[in-house]
Amino acid sequence: MDLSNGDSGRRRPAPRDAAWYWFEEFLCRPHGRLGRDGQVCPFVGPAMEAETLRVAEWEVGPEPDVADLVALVHRMVDTFQEMEWPIRNRTLHAFVVVLTGLDAAALPLLDEAHRRVKPELVRHYLMLGQFHPACDERAARNPGLRVSRAPVPLFALRHMAFHDVLFLDDDEEWFGAYHARFGRRYASVTMPDRLFADRYARACEKWLAGCGA
Repeated sequence: MDLSNGDSGRRRPAPRDAAWYWFEEFLCRPHGRLGRDGQVCPFVGPAMEAETLRVAEWEVGPEPDVADLVALVHRMVDTFQEMEWPIRNRTLHAFVVVLTGLDAAALPLLDEAHRRVKPELVRHYLMLGQFHPACDERAARNPGLRVSRAPVPLFALRHMAFHDVLFLDDDEEWFGAYHARFGRRYASVTMPDRLFADRYARACEKWLAGCGA
């Protein structure tokens, strides 16, 4: 599938098809610059196999403002919470909305909308990711890899997961929610990934005056 904008005469795929292609050919594959083994995203492949990755296209128009995108995220949350799932494993429940009609100049608004809505979502143990062709989000183990550059703009919503310490350790409120949900797992006999353990321990010292908090 050609995802380019070149003059070859080939038609670009529909936005939803382009997103699926990116899931399969990038997120579901290893990457030499990722800094770890395994697929780029540990959720997408298993969710696709379990048929719990739901993808929709929502029209937003060429020039939405940030409030429009925040309202769209709230609509996503409502839709996500009303969905019925074929399996009960909440870790694999994911809802992706591909945003259509958006001008390239408006892509940074996705980043700002994500920044504004993240505290509210984290309080409800939800995680939102923004992905688009100009996204500057970096891989946790290799800041040189812009891992969230998708061929089409989209938001992805899922439940908070154990590895989200990588995204929640630099804010007291966010880490408090993470600690409430997953703190007990760090006291288990099975040692978590060393990166997770180190980030969790440092955040405990910074925000909770130690991991025993």
